[in-house]
Amino acid sequence: MDQTSELAKVKARIRALAAKTVDRGCSEAEAMAAAAKVGELLAVYGLTMNEVELREEACVQRRIAVQGTGRQALRWLYPALLRLCECRGWTDGKQDFVLFGLEPDVQMAEYLLAVIGRALETEEARYRAGADYAARTQPAQSVLRSFRYGFADRVGKRLDAMAREREQAEAARPAPATGTALVLVKQQIIGEKFRALGVRLRSVYTTATVRDRGAYGHGAAAGGRVGLNRPVGGATGASTLPRGRR
Repeated sequence: MDQTSELAKVKARIRALAAKTVDRGCSEAEAMAAAAKVGELLAVYGLTMNEVELREEACVQRRIAVQGTGRQALRWLYPALLRLCECRGWTDGKQDFVLFGLEPDVQMAEYLLAVIGRALETEEARYRAGADYAARTQPAQSVLRSFRYGFADRVGKRLDAMAREREQAEAARPAPATGTALVLVKQQIIGEKFRALGVRLRSVYTTATVRDRGAYGHGAAAGGRVGLNRPVGGATGASTLPRGRR
């Protein structure tokens, strides 16, 4: 038996032992014996319960329909959002954003997509009502496209910076004596379950031409004002998310 197969069996045994609790019908002595054995196995194999339990996390798929002129801006920043939330994702047709990953990560990606989308609508409406937009010399669509590109560029850079900060924090944590770092375990799990979907993706490259530098600057400033932090208490703001489909 190779090391990978052995570790998989050990982790399955740990999960089974951890499930032996008094609440589930075990005697106190049986529960204590199971807990002691869990501790012993974790020590011998250099594992943590976080790593073991991560294997049991379900991957989910969400399809978010985004309508309106702002969806192109969301497409531009979508890769950065996926990196931050550690999800896989793609766009399907002209409206649908599809997310795939561990459920808490997908929920966070949904939340951020909704926050950013609402912020873009609000900021663009404010810009349209302002003197700079009224004094434009370029066609309206060229000006608004430049605004949206500036917004998406700034938000995307902020998301990338947040992802780098998280990666640096993870790299600074002490490595386990044996076993696999949690971030690698997570990537392996998502990769395995994504392959099981049988989805074939292809990369599509687009270019954006800024026709109005002033509008771009206003969009970038607006992108700097978007609140990107997780809600207080870890809530996902699900009640205000766009309607998603599994």
